Amino acid sequence: MDLIALLSQESVIEKEQKKRHKFVPDLPELEGEATRAPKIQEHLFFENKDIYISKHNRYAAYPEHSHQFLELNYIVRGECRQIINGVPYLLNEGDILLMDTGSEHSIEALGKDDLLLNILFNNKSISINWLMNMNHNDSILYKILLTNNPLDTNAANFILFRNEQNEHIKQIINNMADEYFFPKVFSGKIISSYLPILLYELARSLPHEYSETFSKKDPFYEVLQLIDSEFTTLTLDAASKRLNFNKNYLSNMIKKRSGQTFTELLNEKRLLKANLLIESTEIPIQTILTEVGFSNKTYFYTCYKNRFHRLPSEVRKNGAASK
Repeated sequence: MDLIALLSQESVIEKEQKKRHKFVPDLPELEGEATRAPKIQEHLFFENKDIYISKHNRYAAYPEHSHQFLELNYIVRGECRQIINGVPYLLNEGDILLMDTGSEHSIEALGKDDLLLNILFNNKSISINWLMNMNHNDSILYKILLTNNPLDTNAANFILFRNEQNEHIKQIINNMADEYFFPKVFSGKIISSYLPILLYELARSLPHEYSETFSKKDPFYEVLQLIDSEFTTLTLDAASKRLNFNKNYLSNMIKKRSGQTFTELLNEKRLLKANLLIESTEIPIQTILTEVGFSNKTYFYTCYKNRFHRLPSEVRKNGAASK
């Protein structure tokens, strides 16, 4: 039996919900006249496990609730309609919903061909913010998104990963689910080994998911994209011509939206890229500063020391010592 066949089997609760056409509580917090969005307690699931995986019961709407832990919903097959923090969303096959502590959601009744996996994380220190901070990314767009937090407040504590962007994540989840529902020798160890890989893949996907919150026609988005892709040679004059904006207008808009000048954003991108190369490669520092767009060595070292509070040689020395 494969995972789809197993999940397609009707559980006891599913059979009862199908028969009664109403929700059958599966947790104590959801029994009786529950308060609005009761908080689900973590002690119900883990029992010394790093993660807890379960199939969401079909045939009845699941009431609004929140959690004390990070939760991931994975649409294995079909679709799923949810209301998250008061806003309706349609999740399609392959989509992944990551919800932080405090997010509130309800789930409309799933049909026979709709399969949803719930994955709960035992470690309460893991959060969307933790994943963001773990992401060592040199994208200036990503940095501005996180710094300014332009997301709608309704969406600030969850992320929706659409199907086309998460092939690696889906494969990891499928592998974890296979080990969880069809346990074999070392399955527990294998699941625990997959967990950090899953977290790193989620962290690596966050820049794209957050960039999707910007309109592609937003000139601020477009200039950040230009800085990210053409930082070695880009100038304000060139950017204004590419985007068909007056140079002064574009300069003022960047300052208003980011709190930084064009030159400051451009240097930030160059410094982030330089730092990444200094930490992760053995390319000579003189070559790096030229490759990222600095023509003056003294100016680069001054900017780098102001930004990272260490000289490039100190960063590289410490990195080598830790290996």
